[in-house]
Amino acid sequence: MSLTTKSVTFDIGGGRMVTIETGKMARQADGAVTVRQGNCILLATVVANKDPKEGQNFFPLSVDYQEKFSSAGRVPGSFFKREARLNDYEILTSRLIDRALRPLFPEDYLCDVQVLISLLSSDAEVLPDALACLAASAALAVSDIPIQEIISEVRIGRKNGAFLVNPSRTELAECDLEFIIAATEKNIMMVEGEANECQEEDLIKAIELGHEAIKAQIKAQGDLRDQLGSIIKREYTK
Repeated sequence: MSLTTKSVTFDIGGGRMVTIETGKMARQADGAVTVRQGNCILLATVVANKDPKEGQNFFPLSVDYQEKFSSAGRVPGSFFKREARLNDYEILTSRLIDRALRPLFPEDYLCDVQVLISLLSSDAEVLPDALACLAASAALAVSDIPIQEIISEVRIGRKNGAFLVNPSRTELAECDLEFIIAATEKNIMMVEGEANECQEEDLIKAIELGHEAIKAQIKAQGDLRDQLGSIIKREYTK
């Protein structure tokens, strides 16, 4: 990956600015970015083997999202000083990212790929899981790993009849509808969520709003990739 620091900043609505930066951290990875909104900072790194294992007939993609104790200024106490295994929330967040990314790799690409997303700094009001897929996709976008399209993921909530993109923690607690939507520029990849009660037109409106927000995030990733110059995706054993 490039060793030159590049960044791009965009507004996700309401004056909330998100910055994607590459070239500063984890420079030995095939691709690495940090995503920041407020005091919430995520580091995403991606690495892939050059060749598949002999006899392997499946695509071994590994996605792990982890929230470090240090992101809140804490260290694990008592006898165990290391981080514990992933909790249910981290595992489910990892699956949301995996589910959106996996179909975008070529069908004949069977090399090991590892995507790691770590929460470096937490913000009391910013929900990091809504930014995790953006970070993972941006890391792949600036790498030479042969993923076919850029994607992103947003959370849509409805509070007092108004739809919100990536609502804050306080706003989400008052929402009666919540959906996580992942998409490429042209296609919806995944929808998952819940609602107290939801009409079909409300669901369609939520998906459309989420897709428009995702398009802005995809454009930002494309702008960051363009700053790095021409990135040629690697050749691989088919």
